[in-house]
Amino acid sequence: MKRQSRHLRSRSMHRDNKFLLLLHNNISLGRLFFSGSVLYLLLVVVLVNHLSLLPSLNNIHISIDKTLHELAADNKHKEGASACLLVNDENPRLPEWIAYHYHTLPLRSLTVAVDPLSRSSPLGILRRWNDTGLMEMQLWNDDDYLYEIAANGAEKKRIKVTPDVHGHRMRQNHFINKCMLDFKRRNKQWVLLIDADEYITFNWIDDNNQEPDFPVEKAPDGIPTLMDWTWDSSEGVIEGWIDTLSSPTKVATGSLVSQMQIQPGGVVTDSTGDSYYLRDDRAVRDLDALDQPPEPMPILKYVMADSDDKLCGEIFNDVYDEKWDESWVCFEVDWEAPENEQKKTNIFHGGYVVEDLQQRKYFLEKEQALWPKRLAVEDAKDARERLPRVDERKTILDVVKEESNRHGYETMGPCIMMPRLRYGSFEVQPEAATVVTPGEIDPKNFVTLRYRWHGAKGVYVYGKTMIDVSQIPTEELQVEAENVHAPLCHYCPRQEWYYSPQYVTSLFRVNHYLDSFEAYTYRKDIRVELRQSVDRYNTLAKEGNHSMDTEGSHWLQEFVQDMGSENAKMLLAGAGIFPRLDWSLWKILWG
Repeated sequence: MKRQSRHLRSRSMHRDNKFLLLLHNNISLGRLFFSGSVLYLLLVVVLVNHLSLLPSLNNIHISIDKTLHELAADNKHKEGASACLLVNDENPRLPEWIAYHYHTLPLRSLTVAVDPLSRSSPLGILRRWNDTGLMEMQLWNDDDYLYEIAANGAEKKRIKVTPDVHGHRMRQNHFINKCMLDFKRRNKQWVLLIDADEYITFNWIDDNNQEPDFPVEKAPDGIPTLMDWTWDSSEGVIEGWIDTLSSPTKVATGSLVSQMQIQPGGVVTDSTGDSYYLRDDRAVRDLDALDQPPEPMPILKYVMADSDDKLCGEIFNDVYDEKWDESWVCFEVDWEAPENEQKKTNIFHGGYVVEDLQQRKYFLEKEQALWPKRLAVEDAKDARERLPRVDERKTILDVVKEESNRHGYETMGPCIMMPRLRYGSFEVQPEAATVVTPGEIDPKNFVTLRYRWHGAKGVYVYGKTMIDVSQIPTEELQVEAENVHAPLCHYCPRQEWYYSPQYVTSLFRVNHYLDSFEAYTYRKDIRVELRQSVDRYNTLAKEGNHSMDTEGSHWLQEFVQDMGSENAKMLLAGAGIFPRLDWSLWKILWG
């Protein structure tokens, strides 16, 4: 009886445990289902919350009225410029960038390539302009330009790009040249090569703002001349050679008092009070360099130094090793020898003979023979004083034509190199004249109107270019560009620091806008750690807050007048709006 009672009790306990286990499992599944449902709903809310911030760029109703039809028809009879633009999450910048350059350049053809890391596509923005007929727009992907052309001119080989800084630059270099090649085949002429946060403008002389001094032809009395000089920005000093009676002597300045006069023909003063005249080495080398080798010897083209400090290049007429023409070779040079140490600073200019460690001679091709001639200092000053003011309605191409007719085409092209000027984070209230259609087009959303504080003029290294592709041989555009700052080494000066376009003699410049921290951190590219750094942003902001433009811009007002209010509103939709995902649960639920 006790055994039966225990058995019944055991069965009852087993049944109860089984029920409790089943109940527990059902509750766990229920909790899991409930938790999953809540998470799903939260994700939906987050996405809806995020998407509600995005302008509906792809669904904007485009109403092409008579104004745009007339403008499009008129554009067909006028010469315009083209541009190549590589973008990565630049949709908030593109409406302003395109409209500004349409109005001021004038931009009429644009090819845009999208970096694979971009989270957004500019297709909707480009489609607006294409549908109006005002511009020709193309959207490229990697297949359109990341390829090599075989020797037979037909077969193509895909180029692999690594996901790092080197790969990013390689992507830029291939895109630039393939894009220019496409424009050349379409019978275009001037092609602008800048970024989406950069804007070309006239380099006016601002009498109310600090300008670098114009260069002088020779050293003032009592001031030594530095030749073959280089600027070490990390140390803040200039190294060069002083021509003494016995032999050239290498010297280094102390820390410079100001960087504004670091230019050929400038006079710098260091912290010890010593002054130095910086010789225009490029002009001197233009005169001294040889056009042809003095005797039969191999010729090197596309010269560069590799990581081991060897001299490398494509060899022609190799009488030593009998390598095929265009073979890539590297050899060692005794850079410690005084004559070679000095020569190293200008060796890439070409027109010189060098010897390797076996005393074999090589001639470095004179690349500068094809570089554009430069205006004399006084001519450049006069040209800058003639630049149109903001209310004269002249374009960049108008000035290119006028100055080419005045001084000859060779002074302007085929490669116009332009200095850059960094703009910082200090904001200004847009002038009353720029305020148009209140409540619909807000001037504060446009960097060209919002930021007018900039860095010291003439100290921002590495310029950008505008190139006349009609003057460039096709074969020069079928290879990778030299770099984004000077794409064609035979037509644009090699981009050493002091080869950066001279600010005071340049008719045009490129304004580079830092924008707000929100805009600065918006893009997710390979330099994401730098892009997210508050310290780096603050450093750049400080560099760009040196002084303020004394003359504003009327481009937006004029653009709206030309297009009409509704058309301008449609084309500028989304400008300056940088939406963010907000993962704050509190804000989502109680927002």
